[in-house]
Amino acid sequence: MSSNNNGFQEMLDYTTRLAQVNFDKVSIESLENAASFFVEKLLPNIPKSLMNKKHMKDHVKIEIGDDRVTVYFEDTSFYWRFIENGTSIIQAEHFVEGTWQQHKETIQDIMSNELLKEMKG
Repeated sequence: MSSNNNGFQEMLDYTTRLAQVNFDKVSIESLENAASFFVEKLLPNIPKSLMNKKHMKDHVKIEIGDDRVTVYFEDTSFYWRFIENGTSIIQAEHFVEGTWQQHKETIQDIMSNELLKEMKG
């Protein structure tokens, strides 16, 4: 810290550390970690079909692209929204929204902690 205590040295140190962070790497890693955590918490909440067919739990996937991470239902992607939001016959279960609402602060912490770790590093 500078001897004149004007705060500029602290800000210079902070921005220098910030400039050295590889945001693309950190953001993809943090998104991947957050997506993995979300899927881990989502799997027990996914309703199992009473029919002897494919179950949504077996088709949850995480796809990592160049600039995004996506959590999706692979082969049952057409059907999950009916269970989530309901229909005139099926009552809504809100298993995705409920899982997100229950764990969103932890997911946000996972994403921001990666950046903070990299800045301190």
